[in-house]
Amino acid sequence: MKLKKVYDTEAEIPEEAAAFYEERDGKWHLTLEIEGSASQDDVTRLNGALAKERNDHRATREKLRAFGELDPERTRQVMDRIGDLGEWDEVERKLYRLDGDGSTPKDEAAIQARIDAEVQRRERAIKAPLERQITQLTEARAEIERERDEARGTLRGRTIADALREAAGKAKIIPSAVEDVLLAGERVFDLDEQGRVVTKDNVGVAPGLTPDAWLTDLQEKRPHWWPTSEGAGSRGNRGGGTLPNNPFTAEAWNVTEQGRIAAADFAKADRLAKAAGTTVGGPKPAPRNRAA
Repeated sequence: MKLKKVYDTEAEIPEEAAAFYEERDGKWHLTLEIEGSASQDDVTRLNGALAKERNDHRATREKLRAFGELDPERTRQVMDRIGDLGEWDEVERKLYRLDGDGSTPKDEAAIQARIDAEVQRRERAIKAPLERQITQLTEARAEIERERDEARGTLRGRTIADALREAAGKAKIIPSAVEDVLLAGERVFDLDEQGRVVTKDNVGVAPGLTPDAWLTDLQEKRPHWWPTSEGAGSRGNRGGGTLPNNPFTAEAWNVTEQGRIAAADFAKADRLAKAAGTTVGGPKPAPRNRAA
C-alpha cells in the first residue's frame, strides 16, 4: 500500500492509515515519521565522499601510468645503469688514470673492482629516491582504497537500512520492533549488481527476497513485531488471518514473490494462497471487503 503525504479529503485516506493523518488548512497531512531515516544531508555527504575517493584514485592511477606494462624491477635495473655521459667520462679518467702520456694501470682485476664499486655507489644513489617514491605512492593508494571501502560500506549499510525501514512501515511493524528488524536484516541483506536490496546466499533464508517478502516470511516466526490485531494467526478484520503482505491476495498480488516463496517453502506458499482464497499458480482472487 502506498500512502500520499497529503489528501484533499478524509474519505480518500485508506482506512487502515487514517490514524496517521491530521487536518491542517483544510487538507489531511501524514504525521507518521520513522525514527533514524536518512536525511538529504546524509546522502549528500556520502556522495561527496565517494566523489573524493574517485578523484583521488584517478590521480594516483595517473601517477602510476608512467610505468605502463614494463616490469618495475627490470626498469629500475636499466635506469640505475644510465648516467650522464660527461660524468662517466670523468669516472673513466679516474679509474684508468689517463693522463698526458695515456698510460693505464696494468692490474685489470683492480680496475674491475673499482668499476664495480663505482657502479654500486651509483645504484644506491639512483635507487634510494625511486624506492622512497614507490613507497609513498603505495601508501597513498592503500589509503585511498581504505577510504573508498569505508564510504562504500557506509552507503551500502544506509541503503539497506532505509529499505528495511520502508518495508517495516508498509508491513505496519510496531515502532519498538523496528530496531530488531534492522539488526536481523543487516545479517541477511546485501546489494545485488543492479543495486537492489535482496537477501544473500547461504544465510538461512531464500536468496533474492526483497525486504517486503522477507517480512512476510517472518510474520509467522516473529508475530511480536506486529500489533496484536495483525500478528500471525490473528483474524481481526483481515478475513481469516491473511498476512498483510501476502502476495497471493488481490491487494498485494505479486507473481514474482509467489514464486520465490514457493521455491523456498511450498507448504507455506500453499497456506498463504489458501488464506487469500486461491491456490499456488491459481488465478488472482477477488478483492476482500474491508468491512468484512
